[in-house]
Amino acid sequence: MHHFYSWYWSDSSPVVSILVMVLLWAAYFIPSVVAFLRAHHSKVAILTLNILLGWSGIGWIVALVWALAWPGHDSRHDRTEKNIQQTPDLP
Repeated sequence: MHHFYSWYWSDSSPVVSILVMVLLWAAYFIPSVVAFLRAHHSKVAILTLNILLGWSGIGWIVALVWALAWPGHDSRHDRTEKNIQQTPDLP
């Protein structure tokens, strides 16, 4: 009698399946992780795009490119530069 084996009904340990699932989920959220680590101003929008359209592949690539794009000015840095430029030179 032939036994029908598929990837789902394998005799391997469930640890391997769990590890693969964790690695796939980690890879899926790479764009969001990059955006949050870079403190991107659009990190919530990138996360939303990643969740809603990341499964398509194109949405994942767009989210990754967006996360790697220039994150924008740091508002604290901008205020400091303006204050320095507006301070008159003292004799």
